[in-house]
Amino acid sequence: MRRLLILAVLSGSFLPLANAGCSSTTTPATPAAADAGAEAEAAAPGGNFEPEVACKDSADSLYGDPGALPAEKGAILRCVKDKDIPKADLEAKAKASNGYVGKAFTSGAKVYRVLYRTERGDDKNTPGYSVAQVFVPDTPRDKKLPIVVASRGSRGQAAKCAPSKGDPAGDYVQPDFDHQVLPLVGAGYVVIAPDLAGYANYGAKDNPPSAYADVKDVGKSTLDGARALRRLLKTSLLDKVVLVGHSQGGGSALGALALAESYAFDIPIVAVATYSPLWLPGRTNQGFLFNAGNYDLNKGAIPKVSVWYTYTKGELRDGPGGGLAPFKADKQAGIKKFVDESCWAASYPDFEKLGTTLKDLYDDKFLNEVGVLGDCNGSALCEKWTARFVADRPPLSGAAQKVPILDMYGEKDESIIPTFARCIFDKFKKDGANYKVCVAPGAGHSDIVSKKAEYVNDWIAAKALGAAAPTVGCEADETTLKDAAGKPVECDVIINLFNQ
Repeated sequence: MRRLLILAVLSGSFLPLANAGCSSTTTPATPAAADAGAEAEAAAPGGNFEPEVACKDSADSLYGDPGALPAEKGAILRCVKDKDIPKADLEAKAKASNGYVGKAFTSGAKVYRVLYRTERGDDKNTPGYSVAQVFVPDTPRDKKLPIVVASRGSRGQAAKCAPSKGDPAGDYVQPDFDHQVLPLVGAGYVVIAPDLAGYANYGAKDNPPSAYADVKDVGKSTLDGARALRRLLKTSLLDKVVLVGHSQGGGSALGALALAESYAFDIPIVAVATYSPLWLPGRTNQGFLFNAGNYDLNKGAIPKVSVWYTYTKGELRDGPGGGLAPFKADKQAGIKKFVDESCWAASYPDFEKLGTTLKDLYDDKFLNEVGVLGDCNGSALCEKWTARFVADRPPLSGAAQKVPILDMYGEKDESIIPTFARCIFDKFKKDGANYKVCVAPGAGHSDIVSKKAEYVNDWIAAKALGAAAPTVGCEADETTLKDAAGKPVECDVIINLFNQ
């Protein structure tokens, strides 16, 4: 796999695994709100799967100043009709680059882009806006369909990295997006895929970059994407939401689930399907800072992810210039250039010239006070950032505990390695989540998506449309993950300090 979210390990190393069969925790159940009126929904006439708002705007208008924003979250500000994709072309695109391996597609796609109103994750709940791609099946799998929100993996935080733009700068990771999203519409689902707030009208006042893996920031864009899709196709959709996400997008989906109840979300979430989600403790970032001298700038993803996370969170929470404050003065111009211009890539020559290790980039005071594994010892700076880190993996509580979660994990994942994945499974269990893990022998961080899209599609049908649950495709569960001594894999020792 070309793209690594977390290549280096805070401690330990990649461990060989064993094989076996699939299981789940807690009895599957959907929220009562999702069950209410199910019979009425089934009996209701279907829609025509045509937009119920005008889609005559220009593509350029999506990415500029949206003007005054309405009060309604999810309100559609602009809509553009893009070129349709015939079934054969859609399937060929999904199969390209070590892609989809499931059953034949049943639908092509009508494609749109929308700009919708959302809210940012700062303390002021500043109004925001996001572009999203919308894929509507030309052959829907049912007379009405759930709202499926697809959260993409890491792409970089610069404006040109937004998947809806189709900029060649994002080509390096575009197959990951295609392998996740296209099989959903190819199986007859309506899908909205948000860029997230901060990419459109990049750099404008009150519009900081999308905050990397910030639960409030990405979660609100995700939930309001569901609202926007309902406005676009209301009579064709059920009042049911399914969240799907890969890698960083898996974290976005789980974050949205955790946030939904407090965000006054008005559509029941009936299922969440993730592929190797980035759902590690936010305080893992403190571990990166604590060990900053161990991470070479030209090796692995941790230095880049650390900078994206810290810079974008600082800009969102502390205002313009707040993202640069954690970095050394003579590195700040290079850091800003990296965030403003770089998408996920095989290498980052300009970034790698900024120093030798991650320690060369951060201000000494920031590293000494924030890069801790224990208490803050009275440091206000540490307390502020620790609270931010902790907030980026909230508990799955209340209604979120009842929502079925599917975690598809590749046995050979080289990014969310088994000792990291074990931390995620342990957190699900601690939260009392209604989760199920399927481990795919031989699959890695990227190809778990293309190899298991068919199973996920059928699992969604079971949870949202009353179809029979899939009986083939979940080869193993988390108990099959073993260390070199043949013992069950345990949560990484450093991450486990924060795995609350």
